[in-house]
Amino acid sequence: MKIPQSKIYLFLLLFGLSYSLLAQSADKTIKILSYNIYHGENPNEKGIGNIDEIAALISELNPDLVALQEVDSMTTRSAGIYGKKVDLVQKLAELTGFSGYFAKAMDYAEGGYGEGVLVKGIGEYETQNLPIPSGGEPRAAAWVDFKLSSGEEITFAATHLCHQFEENRIAQVEALTHRATEEKLPTIWAGDLNFKPDSKAYQGIKGIWKDAGASPTAYTPTYGSMEDGARIDYVWFDSNKFTLVDYQVLNVPYSDHYPVLVTLQLK
Repeated sequence: MKIPQSKIYLFLLLFGLSYSLLAQSADKTIKILSYNIYHGENPNEKGIGNIDEIAALISELNPDLVALQEVDSMTTRSAGIYGKKVDLVQKLAELTGFSGYFAKAMDYAEGGYGEGVLVKGIGEYETQNLPIPSGGEPRAAAWVDFKLSSGEEITFAATHLCHQFEENRIAQVEALTHRATEEKLPTIWAGDLNFKPDSKAYQGIKGIWKDAGASPTAYTPTYGSMEDGARIDYVWFDSNKFTLVDYQVLNVPYSDHYPVLVTLQLK
């Protein structure tokens, strides 16, 4: 039986349209990794560096954006581990082929200590200093505007909140969410927030912001052991602009934290 030319044309048109829509959907998928890297030192073997293993993990997972916490830049501590002072963000960028940015929260050991961002592409970066009303260690957030392969732009922030005082964490969350809400681009923020889901700081995050790990089945600990640790590492996203595709906590041994890998879809 000969198929009419018009039906063949219609089939090809619909197939092409479906393929185009699928390709556009794939282009709007964003994969985010958040990882406290314990200043690039094996937590079980003091003085032994593992930045090569962390870089290999990042390359294997192939995220679009990486939030890094507990990052040293040119400190004597890194020299004690690696034999010379190392900027860990730039070293990871070199090993992975990503672009990197270090947001210094404080001076430390003749260098800096703070947060890092890796981007699969080119971004525009900025450091936000966070409030510490109760004193303690200074804290910061690294912000980046990033263009997806689809051509659309998003904003991403990586941070590490105070481990000492709840008042600081509450104030830091307020500063972060205020800025994030003011951003014109679809926004995601992530990091080691040093609080549990039942804390006042967590409960204070309202409105458009959704915790990627909020599902009752997803409460896998991110710090300590997988069996009895705490969930203190997060990825938050604007629920009006993104939908959650996947959330994972990865059981790898390179830090006292587990990396959190989240896939989002831009609406």
